[in-house]
Amino acid sequence: MKTEISKIIILFVFLLSLLISIPPTGASYSFEGIPLTPDAQGTFQGEVYIDGGHGLAFPPYSENFSVPDGTVRWARLYIGVWGGTENYEGWVQPKFNGQKLEQLPLAGVNDESKDVYCAGHGVYWVSYDVSNITKNGKNMVNVLTSKGEPGNKLDGRVYGAVLAAACENKKASTVSYQLLSGNVNLHGKGWSGTLANSNDVTNVNFSCGQALSSKDAANLSVVYLTGTKGLPDYLEFNGKMLGTSPKNLSEKYGENVRDVADEISNDAYGGEGPISRYFDIESFNVLDYLQANNSAAFLRGIDMNGDGEIDEQEGEDYLHPVLAALILTSKDTASVLPDLYPEMNASENELVDGTPAKVSFTINNPGGICDQNCTVSFRVDGNEVSTIPIQMTASGVYSSSISWPAVKGKHLLELSVNPKNSINESNNENNACALNVNVKSKPDLSVSLGDPVKIETKTEAASSSIICLSFLSILGSRRKKPILLLLLAVFLIMALSGCVEESHATEKTAYSIPVKIVNNGEASARNFDVNISLDGKSVTVLNIPELAGQKTIVNDIQVETLSGEHTIKAKVDENNHIIESDDDNNEFEASRNFT
Repeated sequence: MKTEISKIIILFVFLLSLLISIPPTGASYSFEGIPLTPDAQGTFQGEVYIDGGHGLAFPPYSENFSVPDGTVRWARLYIGVWGGTENYEGWVQPKFNGQKLEQLPLAGVNDESKDVYCAGHGVYWVSYDVSNITKNGKNMVNVLTSKGEPGNKLDGRVYGAVLAAACENKKASTVSYQLLSGNVNLHGKGWSGTLANSNDVTNVNFSCGQALSSKDAANLSVVYLTGTKGLPDYLEFNGKMLGTSPKNLSEKYGENVRDVADEISNDAYGGEGPISRYFDIESFNVLDYLQANNSAAFLRGIDMNGDGEIDEQEGEDYLHPVLAALILTSKDTASVLPDLYPEMNASENELVDGTPAKVSFTINNPGGICDQNCTVSFRVDGNEVSTIPIQMTASGVYSSSISWPAVKGKHLLELSVNPKNSINESNNENNACALNVNVKSKPDLSVSLGDPVKIETKTEAASSSIICLSFLSILGSRRKKPILLLLLAVFLIMALSGCVEESHATEKTAYSIPVKIVNNGEASARNFDVNISLDGKSVTVLNIPELAGQKTIVNDIQVETLSGEHTIKAKVDENNHIIESDDDNNEFEASRNFT
């Protein structure tokens, strides 16, 4: 009896652990990049500070910041690093105001750190929460990387460092802001022209300012990595082109050309700014362009000659927008209440029957600063399955995830924040969101092998005979040679040139064998192997990146063996990397006649 009770308790704890909130996972490497998403937002009296620089340079890399007066409610340090290639690995570690921060791994294609965004050919954008150590006045960062470390291949030069901070000051105007960060790789066909596609534009949307009764100023701040002076690029806000036309390009392309990422920071309106190699930070006055819903578009170039492509003179080869912030200012200093609203999503890849699915969620607060405790309620098909305690932060963005044991079929997921109204908000009508999901059955892989087909090859016996005859004629023409020496030379030449053939009994022949792989399940199976053996010896391993549900693929493999009866065997997912509904049909074995 005690044993049964213990089992029940263990099962209950296990199920409960599946439903608790878990920290968000890391950002996986993407050549195309990581979209810009909110890092901070809110409405308060004070100032939002964003500044940095100063262009690509070797570590140690130092940058000074001058933070305005007020209580620092939120601060984040951003650093750009050049890896050289996405295949090199290393690390970055800054010291901020004399305090060493975490050493973050720069793992390229293997990146999984939530604070590291790697895109393109090894362009890194990393971030640190420095809210507790940022101070008013002078702040300083000193950045080290693995460059120079024995065995290190990472380039390790630093593009620049940026500090963003929200400083609350009851004597100042009211600001409403939203800051987005990511690492998008805008690119053409590549320097070698071999990339399959181009990525010419990325758009970002802003949701801030709704709590303001009036707007007296509006500024858009942006940060780029890898921009090149002399190659056009463009920035639009609500469809309006920002910046001025540089003289060196306007004479060639006209007054509509722009070069925002020109390796000179803070020159958005044509003035002189500091040179900042492969790094640009700019701020634009966009008050006249404001709308109810605001958006910005980063364009790596424009097709000026109408040939359907942005060539190497019409746009940037590679351009990485990594930060965008819209800051609205109002002279109205009336107090603003918080406004919490949730967002939720689940990757289709996670929604597999009987598998814990990660449901990611974000609690947003574009309203007044809120750093209180509250709860989040998670429901499935109308039934509450989890209540999660969270603490909102002054940054106005709280992100996490819930692990849910998914069950096959269609379900309605619902998430609500502050369900007991413990926090006084300006709007309680937007505290819930819903998501319809379809949970698929597990993959079900099977494999089979077809009949071997002989691969016909052309023989070169005639050429061997010619070689032999040629050497024989040469030897025969040489007089005054001992006959035994001549016979020995002939024998050696025949053996080496192929005139003395191997026995047909030991000849191996090449055969082609079709390998059929089927996924009878609904969910995709990703990154698995198929092991092929002949007479108990492995001959090849096929790696399958992905096989969608209800799909079949056929690959041909080549083997060399003697003619006759042989045993061929195939096993799919031998190491059980894929969680399947049926593992008993993963193996195929048969005798085949190789003729």
